[in-house]
Amino acid sequence: MNIKALRLFRQTVIRGSLGAAAEAMNTSQPAASRLIAQLEHELRLTLFERSGRRLMLTEDGQQFFREAEHIVSGLDEIPAIADTIRDKARRRFRVMSAARIAQGLVAPALTRMRAQHPEIAMQIDLYSRTELEKRLGVGVYDLGVISLPVSTSLLDIRSVELVRVRAEAMMHADHPLAAKEEITAHDLAGEPLLGLNPGQIWRDHVDLFLKAGGVDSEHIVQTSSSLIACQMARDGAGIAIFDRLCAPAIDMRGAVMRPLAPERWLSFGYVYSERDGPSAETELLVATMRDVVEAMRARGPSYRASIVLSE
Repeated sequence: MNIKALRLFRQTVIRGSLGAAAEAMNTSQPAASRLIAQLEHELRLTLFERSGRRLMLTEDGQQFFREAEHIVSGLDEIPAIADTIRDKARRRFRVMSAARIAQGLVAPALTRMRAQHPEIAMQIDLYSRTELEKRLGVGVYDLGVISLPVSTSLLDIRSVELVRVRAEAMMHADHPLAAKEEITAHDLAGEPLLGLNPGQIWRDHVDLFLKAGGVDSEHIVQTSSSLIACQMARDGAGIAIFDRLCAPAIDMRGAVMRPLAPERWLSFGYVYSERDGPSAETELLVATMRDVVEAMRARGPSYRASIVLSE
């Protein structure tokens, strides 16, 4: 398959027109049009609908872009991979994670690690959970930090639990429910909820909690970003259900967190290639993340009750 055609397809979608994509790839528009036609022939898919000079993604084109985008974008990493192989002294320690756990745990740990070992070059990439699972086990990253379990049973990876966190309701300090020590599903009935999009693992936990409590409450705000939901809850827009690992990523002044009852817990851990085993940098980061978790637990009884470090 023509790699240039795949790159051109991606650029067309990202930039919004074939002309802009052709210019970005330093090729003529007629040549670009031929490459797209060739790609559609090879795939036996119609990727674009043509209306005059405009191109619009078909339904098949949208699905192909969603499924193949991470593969095509990964082609741009090949030169960097080759550089690393040629010059092992310049090897980068590569970590991937999701924004919420990265800001609350991974970034503080990497900062500590960097202070102790300034000679280690690092690269940290953030992805959605879906993208994280697609990239696990492909050998590009030394370590992934993600909520567990992961749906990659056919890949050659090892996952290890690092920490368990209790689900808590986050709200403005003036909210009437802030006076309670624990929050039940019944308490949340009729409350405006702010949470993740359906299908995300943490949203599934919240929905199961509400269903078990016999509550059919509506998420008035749905987002792919837990940080957005937490910030809006802090500012009084409603109640968000998350955990103490996400709290350090935002300014918590004016907000409170109250644990759910009955308890619900979520695990976070790290994954690496079982074939290659954990690198020295991986073992160092894991030890440093444990130190960061211990520092969080030391903030007080509520933190120790809601964050449990795995053995």
